[in-house]
Amino acid sequence: MKKIELKSVPAARGMSTGVRIPRGQTLLQIGTAGTVWRVLTGAFRLERLTGGGQTVVHLALAGDLVGVEALCAEPYACTVTALVDSVATPEPMVGESALSATLAAALLQQQRQSLDMALMRSGTAPVRLGHLLGLLTRAFDLPSGGLDRKALPALKDMAQIIDSTPETVCRELTRARPALARQTPAPAPSAGLGAVMPFAPPG
Repeated sequence: MKKIELKSVPAARGMSTGVRIPRGQTLLQIGTAGTVWRVLTGAFRLERLTGGGQTVVHLALAGDLVGVEALCAEPYACTVTALVDSVATPEPMVGESALSATLAAALLQQQRQSLDMALMRSGTAPVRLGHLLGLLTRAFDLPSGGLDRKALPALKDMAQIIDSTPETVCRELTRARPALARQTPAPAPSAGLGAVMPFAPPG
């Protein structure tokens, strides 16, 4: 597990500071205890141990809560790792009303996350990948076409999320725009990938 770089940065959504978590670094470790965190920018993958190793069960985007088990005084049920360069902050909860509001938000969030994962595990590879790219656009609060190719997760991470292989992800991205091969995808209007979200043109 990589050590988090505890660097305060300006936070969004009315909060004063956040913690920058570079891509690939772990924010919360399964089995440990702590507080609830809120994602300010970026995206995290939540993984649980299964018979085959670590399995991605949810993605947490900007505005989402992670470590919600802490609301019930339980250890974290998932390892939470930054999928892209992200910022998160501990969630302040003072009083019963704040706790109730956070519990309600966590419930509604889980329903949406379950649907997102179902969409990223159903259909053809281009359709699944297109949905993931759309979520990443939302994670950075960008308009359609505004996602910078440099901000993308690693191929292996995208493949794990959509239940595919790095080779398949690379092939679909290359097919969308051959000039942006490897980890520089740019969807074109075909087979569902470009219909979801085009990339910003290379500079």
